[in-house]
Amino acid sequence: MANPSADRFEQDTVEILTRLSRRPIEPTPDKELMADLGFDSLQVLELVGELEDHFNVSVPLNALTHIRTVGQIVDEVRTLASAAPGSPA
Repeated sequence: MANPSADRFEQDTVEILTRLSRRPIEPTPDKELMADLGFDSLQVLELVGELEDHFNVSVPLNALTHIRTVGQIVDEVRTLASAAPGSPA
C-alpha cells in the first residue's frame, strides 16, 4: 500500500524495490536493503540500474557505500534528480 504522504521519489522507488525484492516485505524507509529486503550485491546493482533509467539520473558507485536503507536510497535519488540539468528546482 502506497504512503499518501510520500513524494514521487519514494513511491516510485518503493514500487521498483517491491518488484525486485525476493521477499514479501513492504519496503518502508527504515528497512535495510540487504538485511530486511534480502538484496544481494547483484540485486543492488540491478536496483541502481532501474533507478537510473526511471529517474534519468546517474548514481555514482561510490555513493552506494553509505546507503543501507530504503530511505537513504530515496534521498540519494531525490538529490541526484534535483541536481540534474533541466530538473525543476
